[in-house]
Amino acid sequence: MMIKEVRDKRFLRYLNKLIAGADTLLDVGCGPGHLLGSLNARMIVALDVHRPYLENMVEHSPLVVPLHADALKISRLFVRDSFTAVTLVDVLEHFVKSDALELLKQAENVAKERVILFTPRGFFPQEGVDHYGLNGEEYQTHRSGWEPEELEALGYDIFLMKGFHDSSNLAFLQTFGPDHEPVDAILAVKRLNLKRAEDLKKAH
Repeated sequence: MMIKEVRDKRFLRYLNKLIAGADTLLDVGCGPGHLLGSLNARMIVALDVHRPYLENMVEHSPLVVPLHADALKISRLFVRDSFTAVTLVDVLEHFVKSDALELLKQAENVAKERVILFTPRGFFPQEGVDHYGLNGEEYQTHRSGWEPEELEALGYDIFLMKGFHDSSNLAFLQTFGPDHEPVDAILAVKRLNLKRAEDLKKAH
């Protein structure tokens, strides 16, 4: 596993490099779907627990299927290896640590090749706000903070995006104010096909 520092803030470019080649993608915690039209996958299931986000999705492609469900039930909703990849973009921080770890476990079960996540580094306070204006304050509250070493220990390769969150970000501005130093972000990927191959070898 590795931790690599990057100073390029073109998050979508990095994300799509990690998604590239995915026939099917499960995007957990999609919100109103602002990213979905830009994701490099042939077919996307967009899952969110807050129905108004799905009802107000900005992406209406026939290749995007909205699904109203609790993220912590994905391993009940889908059989093992259902999707080429699973993405969790700005999702982990909304769960307490124990639930987030369970979510990662389930994501790794339904993903065939890789799980990709994006989250602030450390705790980024957020409570009582829904920047989409769709009454999702309960789901937008931040409940945990993550360090790259924690995710590396779980088998993820880390791209540490230095100074990604700064005063140009409304959420950052409201939380930290204009004079606070920028906060790093973590983009991480776990490649499962390698682990599965090792498990099969051990089984034989």
